[in-house]
Order: sequence, then C-alpha cells, then structure tokens
Amino acid sequence: MPLPLPALPAPTAAPAAERATARRRRPQLAVLADRDLASRSEAELIAQVLGGPEPAAELLRCGTTLSRLPFWRRRALGVAGLIRDHGVAPERAVRLAALWELAERWYPDDRPSIGSPRDALLLLGDLRSARTERIVAILLDARHRLLRQEVVAVGSINASRLAPRDVLAPALAHGAAAVIMAHNHPSGDPTPSRADRHVTAVMREAAALLGMPLLDHIIVARDGHHSFRESEGWSDDAQAS
Repeated sequence: MPLPLPALPAPTAAPAAERATARRRRPQLAVLADRDLASRSEAELIAQVLGGPEPAAELLRCGTTLSRLPFWRRRALGVAGLIRDHGVAPERAVRLAALWELAERWYPDDRPSIGSPRDALLLLGDLRSARTERIVAILLDARHRLLRQEVVAVGSINASRLAPRDVLAPALAHGAAAVIMAHNHPSGDPTPSRADRHVTAVMREAAALLGMPLLDHIIVARDGHHSFRESEGWSDDAQAS
C-alpha cells in the first residue's frame, strides 16, 4: 500500500495585531503624502504628473520650464505643443493636457483677451527669433481669448503653397470664433512682400465666407513688426468681399 502523503501545513493568518498596525499605517501614509504634495513647488508637481512620485532629472527640468509659463499659455500648447516645443513624450503630454483641462474647468479662466496687435505680439516671441519662416495661426474664442496657437506651415509664404484650409481647418477643428495669422521674416525686415499681401487678401476673404473673421495678419521680424490691421484700418466687422 502506498504510504499516505504528509499533510501540508495550512497557511497561517497574520496576527491580529499586525493587521491592525497595517490598517493604522494606511491613513498615516496618506496624510504624509498630502503634506509632501503641499510642500512641493509647482515645477516638482508637474514633474510628478509626468513621471510619478520620483521623477527623473529631465522631467524636473521640463517641469521647471513649464511652471514659468502663465497657465493660459501652457493650456494653449495642447498635446501637440508639449510634444513639439518641450519634448514631452506623447502619453505624458496627454496626461498633462488632461490635468490642465480639468484645472480650467474647476477654476476661473485667466486667458488674456487679444484686443490689439501688441497683445498678439506677446504670444509670438519665439517667432521673432526663428531662423526659418513659419506661419502661425492664433485661434480665439468669441471673447477673443486665446484657445491655442499652431504652426500651420514652414517655409516662404506663397499662395501656391499656403491654402486657406491650412489656417482655417485648425480653427474650425478647435471651435475658434476668430483667427489671427502671423509669420516671420528671418531677414529682419517686416515690410510685407507682394506675396504677403496676396495671401492676406485670400485668407481674409476665405475667413469671411466661413463667418470667422481674420482679425489680423502680423509679420514679425528682428527690426519690428507689420500689422495689416493697423496699416490698413481693418475692423472686426468689415471683412473683405
């Protein structure tokens, strides 16, 4: 007859005192975590959203850069801007953009209203120093507050290469009520060329057909800027026909 196998010892439950200690530790750890978060700088908190409780050094540097931007400008970056301008990985950019979307829903909107070319120029500092020509669309809501800004084309402005849809499609996709177009002259001279004037007329007419005013076309350069709104006396309700 086969010998009976020895019975395996039953697993022992943790002593009641140990279970009680573990239960007490959980809320204590939560309190400590809350205190730690409250003591963190905004840069450190952004880095933790990107990389967890112990973010890497490069994420801390990224958090520091982003924390120096006003909230409305961070919000305007969107996922694409976080990836393109700050090298944030796509999945982390989505996480951070989602956090900012929640913050915008929970707290009052501090986005500035763009009421003049000078207001728009505050958003275009990077464009002034760019070495290649870039065309940017500044998308605004019904109160002319910034929704976002996007680089819609790179290279010399030319009616054969830049179509109205390049500027207006992002505006429609993001529910913009108005748009400002801007581009830079790396040469340093902001004087508009014949192509600049032609493209401006085409864009303004196309925007008017969509009921979405093109409020301005601004040329930015090292030696100054040119605003079509200022130089030609545009008004919000007087669109090209």
